[in-house]
Parts: sequence; structure tokens; C-alpha cells
Amino acid sequence: MTVFCGFLGAGKTTLLTHLLTQAAGRKWAVVVNDVASLNIDVSLVRGSEGGDGAGSEGRKIIDLGNGCVCCSSRDELGEALAELAATGDYEHILVETTGVAEPRGVAALFTQKNPFGRSLSDFARLSALVSVIDAAHFLREWRAYQERGHREFPAPGGTRPVFELMLEQAECADVLVLNKCDLAPETELAELEGVLRGLNERAEIVRAEQGRVDEGFLLGRRRFDAQETLKAATWLRTLNRLAPAGGAAGVAGVVINARKAATTNAVPEHERKFGIRTVIYQARRPFVEEKLRAFLVNEAEGLLRAKGFFWTRERPDEMGFLSVAGGVARMDYLNYWWAALVGSGKVRMDERPEAIQAVWAEPQGDRRQELVFIGTGLEEGKITAALEACLA
Repeated sequence: MTVFCGFLGAGKTTLLTHLLTQAAGRKWAVVVNDVASLNIDVSLVRGSEGGDGAGSEGRKIIDLGNGCVCCSSRDELGEALAELAATGDYEHILVETTGVAEPRGVAALFTQKNPFGRSLSDFARLSALVSVIDAAHFLREWRAYQERGHREFPAPGGTRPVFELMLEQAECADVLVLNKCDLAPETELAELEGVLRGLNERAEIVRAEQGRVDEGFLLGRRRFDAQETLKAATWLRTLNRLAPAGGAAGVAGVVINARKAATTNAVPEHERKFGIRTVIYQARRPFVEEKLRAFLVNEAEGLLRAKGFFWTRERPDEMGFLSVAGGVARMDYLNYWWAALVGSGKVRMDERPEAIQAVWAEPQGDRRQELVFIGTGLEEGKITAALEACLA
């Protein structure tokens, strides 16, 4: 199975219909999911192959309407895919998700077992997560936030920013298809590739016009890896390789410096050409929440993405999670620190998992700041000084 994600209007259906013209008698099934109750996309796909659901060359198209594969209709999608795969009638199943679907939600159907102990991996192999990106639209969204000059905190429970979803679709992918390249100049395309490399170094990038990509490139080999693909985001890879921060002071560094690059040839191309840098910040002392919010709203010019864990003086027992996407910042509180659970007597010290023991440092326990910043021309010194000024 190959799964196609991408925001509304990126060109997933156009890409899919082009792939169908290259089927050449192979037995393919196509599952089309649309967020609208009237599934227009499936009509377009059917029209492209001249049939009413079962193609003349062994193709079958299934309509999953009025839902998003990452939420209400995920079970329906899983059942449909398992049923198709179990027949053994098809060589490849192509899945077009809604424009608001998250790739992780679809991948979970293969990597996580249901209450009956089964997953889609029992029936089929996930070949690749493919994210289709409207080249001009993506850059336009990012630049709009940069020109605004400040960030906003959306109301709790409010609608997720569009650009955040676009970033997550780019971060969790095996292949990034830059579509509508005929509508953007070469300079912008090169800049966009640099941005995407900064977000996801692992994914293969291919340019396309009107969704025209060779089926052999997209479907010819398996790229999905449960460990690598789902952890491909630069911020996540950076967090996973951080050494524990000890002591009370802040510790910051640029990722390419941590790699001890000896020459400019060792610097990633997206850093050398477009200044896309990844800066990490670690500390043990808590933030003052009001100061941290002010920093996120007004500072770190050129910031594209920020993610990571934090704790504040005001809510010392709760693990915070920061997410910045362009001009929108969110601070959520996910769980309790192990140190807080130990302190309240809910767990014992000897019950701490190895991963928690590895980051434990008295007197904070596992409470810590671990933040990753990705953007254009980020200055390590400025970010470090500004964040240290936010510490209690």
C-alpha cells in the first residue's frame, strides 16, 4: 500500500489520476477519502479511467466519504483496506487521504494493533507515505507569518493552524512531491527544498508539474520504515539524540556544531545555501511562563518550527510541550513529571523506567527544558540569552 497525504488543493487527486494512466494492466485498488459528504475526488478518479468503480484493467475504487482518516473514519479505512488486501486480488493499493489527514494517523493502522491484536501489517506492507506539497502555497504561508513579525497563541480548543498541519505532513513522509512547480520560479523551488530538508532530511524530494510523477519512482520500491519514517522530523531526531542536561544553567548549541563539522563540505546543503539552522536549548531550571510566552510571541526572527518539552515555575508538576509552526505557538501540558509522581508518593524511585533514570538529576529529577528550534538564520547566542532570561 502507498498512502498519499497533502493539504487541500495540493494535487493529490491529479497525481493519483496520472498514476492510474500508467497502470498498464496491473491489478490496483484505489481508496479515496474526502472530508465532504459528497466525494468529488472519487468522481474525478473514476472519470479518469472511464469506469463506474471497477476499472477495465482490474482496478477497483472505493469511496470513503464524510470523514478524516486520522479521526472518525480511521476504523472504516482500516476495515476497507484489510478487506481489500485479504482478497489477494490486488498487487498494490493506493490510498488518497483527506487534505486534513495526518500521516501518523494512517501509519498507526499498520504499526499499532487493535483490541483484537491485529493490524494492517498482518494483511499488507506499507510501501511509503507520500506527501504532496503545493510549492507556491507552502512558501506563501510561511512568508506571510514572517512578514507579520509576531506570533499568536490560538484559543484553547480552537482550530489548528493550517500551516502546522502542512508542516506535519512534510515531517512524516518517505517522499515529498513538490507539485505545481510550473507556477513557481526556480529560486523559490530551491528555497522550498532547503526548508523541507531542514524539516525532514530523510525524505526523497521530487518535483512535479500537474501531478506527473513516474509510477516506477513512487511505487517501485518500499521506503517506509516504522522507526525511521515516524521519527524523520528533524526536531524529533534531535531530541532523541540529546545527551541529558545536568546542572542549573541553560545549555544551547547548533546541531551542525554538535556534529563537529570540520569543513564547509560537512555542513548540510540546506544550511549552507539557505541558512536553515537547527538550534537546541537545554536547561534544568524552570521557565517563568509569562516570560516564555513573551519570547515566543516577539523573538526568534526567522523561526519556522519549534518543538520540545519544558516546565514552568507556575506549574512545576506538569510536563509542558511546545509547538511553534510559523506564526502560531502552542503550549500544552501533557502529563506529570516522574519527579512529581515520586514526590506525591504515587510511584517509588525504584519504579522509574531506564529512560527516566538516564535524564534524572537532583534536585529537579526528570524536570528539564529540551527545545529544538528550526528556521532561517537563527542566531544561537540570541536564542540562548533570550531563553536564559526567561528562567526563574
